[in-house]
Amino acid sequence: MRVLVTGANGFIGSTLTRRLLRDGHAVRCLIHRAEHRLRGLPIELVRGSVRDRGCLARALSGVECVFHLAGRATDWGPRELFYRINVDGTRHLLDAAAAAGTRRLVFTSSLAVHRFSGHVDAGEQTAADQTRYAYGASKVAAEHLVRTACIRGLLETVIVRPGVVVYGPQDTTAFADMAPLLARGRWTHVIGGRALLCTVYVDNLVDALLAAATNDAAAGRIYNVTDDRKLTWRDYISAAITAFGARERSLSVPRPLARAAGMGLEALWRAFGARRPPPITDYRTALVADDFHFNCERAKRELAYRPRVELEEGLRRTVDWWREAVQR
Repeated sequence: MRVLVTGANGFIGSTLTRRLLRDGHAVRCLIHRAEHRLRGLPIELVRGSVRDRGCLARALSGVECVFHLAGRATDWGPRELFYRINVDGTRHLLDAAAAAGTRRLVFTSSLAVHRFSGHVDAGEQTAADQTRYAYGASKVAAEHLVRTACIRGLLETVIVRPGVVVYGPQDTTAFADMAPLLARGRWTHVIGGRALLCTVYVDNLVDALLAAATNDAAAGRIYNVTDDRKLTWRDYISAAITAFGARERSLSVPRPLARAAGMGLEALWRAFGARRPPPITDYRTALVADDFHFNCERAKRELAYRPRVELEEGLRRTVDWWREAVQR
C-alpha cells in the first residue's frame, strides 16, 4: 500500500514507519518538527500540521491508508491546546482523507478515554467517560469524530487503544524519564504498587496497528491492545529494575498523600504560570492509585493478535537502547 503516517517522528510512529518499510509499503510521513528518528529512511517526507488543510491535501494524495498518531500526548497544558490539536486536527484529517478518497484510517487513541476509577479485565464496551483530564477527554471527542466518519460512510476507520504504558527502544519520554531512578533500583510506589495496569511493548502494538489496517472486518471497530498480562505496578517496576541488573530499594506512600501531592503541586505550578509540568501531577497519581487493567480479547479474536515480545524481553531491549543512548 501507499500509506501516510502522521506523527511519524514520535516513538510509536517511527517504529511503525520502519516496520511498514520492511513490509514493502510506500511510506509518506507527515511531521511537524525535526525528523531525527527518520533520518536515512527511504520515505517521502511532508512537513506540516494536521491543522493545515492545504498540507493535508498534499500529504493524502494517492494514499490508501492513514495511520493517525499525531497529537498532544502529555498530562500537562491548557485544555484548549489539547482540543485544538487532538480534536480539531483529527477533524481536518478525516475531512481531507475523505476528500482524497483514502480507504481506511487507523486512529491511535488511548485507554485514558476511561476514568481512573478502578477497572479489572475491562473490555472495549467500557464507557469512554473521561472528563477530568484534558488528554483523555480530547481523545474521547476525537474518537467520536472517527466513529462518525465511518458511520457516515466517508471512509473506513479503526480505533486502537494501546496499553496505558507503551515501552520500547526510542521512548525518549516516559521510560527515559524513569530510567535514571530504575537503574539505581529506586522507585516510590503508591499503596505499595498494588494497583493493576496494562502494558504494551511497541513492536506488539505495531503488529496490531498493521492488522487493523489490513483486516476487512476491523472497519468501525475499537481494539484494546496490550501485552495480555495482568500486572501490578510493583510487578512492572520490579521487572524494569531487574532488566537494569539493579537491587530494588523501593518505597511506598499512602494513596491520600500521593493524591494530595499531585493536586497540590499542580495548583502551585499553575498559580505561578509554569510552562513545564511539576514532578508529580494529579493525572499520574490518579493513574497509579487504582486498578486500570484492560484485556485485549477482541483484538486476539478478530485480528488474530498475539503479543510476540514478552515483558521481560521487551524491557531488556529497552534498557539496552537506553544505555547505548546515554553513552553517545
